[in-house]
Amino acid sequence: MIAVSMTVLMFVAYAFGGWVLEGVVRLVRWHRVGNHGFLTGPVLPIYAFGAVGILAFTRPIRDDPALVFLTGMLIASVVEFIGHVLLEKMMGLVLWDYSGRLGNIQGRVCLGNSLGFGVAGLVVVEVIDPPLEAFLSGLDPLVVVSLASGLGAVMVVDWVHAVVAVVRVRPEIESIRGSLDEVRAQLERQLDELGADFQNGVTRRRIRMLRGSRAVLTRLNAAFPGARGANAVRGSHASVPPHEAIADDAGVGGTRHVAPIR
Repeated sequence: MIAVSMTVLMFVAYAFGGWVLEGVVRLVRWHRVGNHGFLTGPVLPIYAFGAVGILAFTRPIRDDPALVFLTGMLIASVVEFIGHVLLEKMMGLVLWDYSGRLGNIQGRVCLGNSLGFGVAGLVVVEVIDPPLEAFLSGLDPLVVVSLASGLGAVMVVDWVHAVVAVVRVRPEIESIRGSLDEVRAQLERQLDELGADFQNGVTRRRIRMLRGSRAVLTRLNAAFPGARGANAVRGSHASVPPHEAIADDAGVGGTRHVAPIR
């Protein structure tokens, strides 16, 4: 139980750290602040998956920086690739596309980002993990279990809510071959039309659902201004040269802005 709880707390810590890092990048490069994650809370789980995966796979090789670097590249790139596939298959979304980048694989990962992941892996293993693990190990076991249970439950609920909110409006995402702004505009029109019949119980539930979906899409659009429905991206790739497709302009990881996305 303690080992599992420690892992959960490390996951939450790295998810929060990723959120902070993305916030700093946004503030410095685009002078913007706000919740730039998929979830309501201040966490970016994709960072946590990458960090925890790197830590798990590098334990036997931590004395070899070159192997740690290569392992970080591989693990984080696999996480990014799988995350991209899941977003596309489950929610019909493409938040980033590296089709015009050197060494890209299906536009889901690219060499430049992978090299950055290798450096980040070294930082996690050599700089961040030792003091973090020491701090968590020094906590009372009951505190560790309690914190892990509470924070883990909150994150899971937040995650499920966000996923459901997007899946509910997948038909709109698939029907509009454009940006999330256009999908949100469609939801606004539906909300305006339903507002006249607000006293109807079914209508009230529909309005609450649409508002929840709109809130999640608003956060996604702020974090990924060039995000598109998967159908829109597939269509654009058929007619737009690779260098004009959606591209990541943020560097390592969570907040991708268009090259005019992440």
